[in-house]
Amino acid sequence: MIMQIDLQEYFESNLPQYEIFDNSFKSQHQDEQELIQGIYLDHPKDVHNKYDELFTGKLKEDQEAQDSVVSIEYHLINLPITLGSNQQALMKVLSDSDRPDYFENSVIQSIIKFKWNQYTKSFYQNRFYIYLIFMASFIFDIFYSTYATQNDQNSQDQKEVDQESQILHPNIWLKISTKVLCSIILSYLQDGWNIFDFSHIIAYTAYFILEFTNEDQDNLILIKILVIVLSFMKLFFFLRIYDGFSFLVQMMGGVFKDLKYFMIFFLIFILQFGMIFLVLFKAQQIDEYNGVNKLAYFLMAFRISSGDFQLDDYHSQADGLVIFTWVIWLLAVMTLNIVFMNFIIAVISESYERVMQKLVAESYRVKANMIVEREQLFNDIELKNTEYFPNYIAVRRPLNTSIDEAGEWQGFIKDLKYTIRTTAAKQKTEIIQNLHSLQTSVETQNLENKLKLDMVIEQNSKQLTSNEYLDEKISNLMKKQLDQAFENTSNDSKLMNAKVNGLDSKVDGLDSQVKGLDTKVLAIQDDMEFIKTSLTQLLKKY
Repeated sequence: MIMQIDLQEYFESNLPQYEIFDNSFKSQHQDEQELIQGIYLDHPKDVHNKYDELFTGKLKEDQEAQDSVVSIEYHLINLPITLGSNQQALMKVLSDSDRPDYFENSVIQSIIKFKWNQYTKSFYQNRFYIYLIFMASFIFDIFYSTYATQNDQNSQDQKEVDQESQILHPNIWLKISTKVLCSIILSYLQDGWNIFDFSHIIAYTAYFILEFTNEDQDNLILIKILVIVLSFMKLFFFLRIYDGFSFLVQMMGGVFKDLKYFMIFFLIFILQFGMIFLVLFKAQQIDEYNGVNKLAYFLMAFRISSGDFQLDDYHSQADGLVIFTWVIWLLAVMTLNIVFMNFIIAVISESYERVMQKLVAESYRVKANMIVEREQLFNDIELKNTEYFPNYIAVRRPLNTSIDEAGEWQGFIKDLKYTIRTTAAKQKTEIIQNLHSLQTSVETQNLENKLKLDMVIEQNSKQLTSNEYLDEKISNLMKKQLDQAFENTSNDSKLMNAKVNGLDSKVDGLDSQVKGLDTKVLAIQDDMEFIKTSLTQLLKKY
C-alpha cells in the first residue's frame, strides 16, 4: 500500500485468510452472532485445536431452540507479520489511503472490527461519557449565567457562582484534550477534528479568563458563542463512535465539502445584486437593518434568494427607475431563488447519493482513523500486549452474510452492485471451470507427450547401443587394415631399399666403365695429336 501497489486482488484471494474446516468447529449452531477473536499461534494449522479457547463461553447455548440453527463459517486472518510485528503500520496506511474499495474487503473489515471492539470503542466511550458530564454542566452554566445576568447583571453572588463553575469545567476538558494534543505533536493539525479540538481549548481558555476578569461583556458573548459551537463540534466527533450517527456526521461533512465552490459562486451573485440594489436605492437607510446598514442591501439580496421578499421601499423610487428596479428584482428572484436554490438541492442530493454509495467504506475509514489515534496513545508495554496485537485473528460468522452491507443504500446502487457482484461471481466460476478443464487437458496431453518422449528416448538409447557395437567393429576392422597396410608398406620399403642398393652397385660399375672410356679417349686424343704433328711435318717437306 505504501508503494501504491494495488492489493485489492490479493485481499480478495484466499491468501490473506484461511478457511477452517474441522469437526471441532461446529458448522451448525443456534447462535448466529459474529465473533472476532485474536489468538497467538506458531503455525496457522494450530488453530484446529483452539475452538474451546476461542469461542467456548462466548456463545449462547439454547437447548430448546435446536431446530432454529444457522450455518456457520470460520476464517483465520493469515497476516502474522502485519498483525503481530508491525502493530501500528496497517492502520496508518489504511487511514492515509484514498482507496475506498480496501474498506469494502472482508479481511480489512474483520481486522478493523477486532481492533475497534478490543480497545478503541471502549476508550472513546469512556471519554464520551466524561465529555457528556462536561456538556451537561456547560449547558447548565450557559442557561444559568444568561438568565441570572438578565435579572441582575451586577449581582456579586452570581459572579462568584460563574467563576467557580468555570474553574471546574475547563479543567475536565483540558485534561482530556491535552493528552491527545501532546501525543500527536507534528501531525495533530492535519486532521480537521484536531483543529476543532485545538480551537476549543483556546476559545474555552479565553472564555474562562474573560469571565474570571469580568471584561467587556460583548467580547464575552462572542467567545461564549464560539465555545458553544466548538463544544457541539466535539460532541459530533464523539457521536461517530456509533454507526447510526457516524453516517449522519459523514454526510454533513461531505455536503459542506461539496458545496464549497458552489457557495463561492453563490456569494459572487449575492455581491453583484447587492451592489445593484445599493446603487438603485442610493444607499438609503432601512430601519430593519439598523446596526448593519453597510450590509443592508447585500442582506436584502440574500433574503430574495431564500424567498423572503421585501417590497416596501420599491414604491419610493422615481418614475424612471421603478420599472428598471422591478426588472432587476425579477432577475434576482429568477437567478438567486429559483435557479440557485434548485442547484443547491441538486448538489446536496448528489452528495447524499455519493455518501450513501460509500457508506460502509466511509464508516470503516472513520473507525480506522480513530484506531490510529488510539494506538498513538499506547506505551511500549501495551504495544507488546498479545491481546491487543495477536498475530492471527479468528472470525466466526453466519454463512452467506459476508456480503451483507448493513446500512448501505437500499436503491439502485445496491442493486447494481449486487448485479455486478453476481455476474462477476458467475464469470469467475466459469473461468475457474474452464481453467480446470484446460488444466486437465493440458495434463493429459503432457502425460501422453511424456510417454512418447520416453519411447523415443528408449529407441534412441537402443540405437546408441547398436551404434556403439558397430563403432567397435569398424574401429577393429580399421585397425586391422591399418596394421596390414603398415606391414605392406614396411615390406615395400625393404624391397625398395634392396633395389636402390642394386642400382648403387650398377652405378658404381658404370662409373668404372666411364673412367676406362675416359682413358681410351685421352689415348685417342694423344694419337690424333701425333698424327696431326706428323702430317704437318710431312707437308712442310714437300
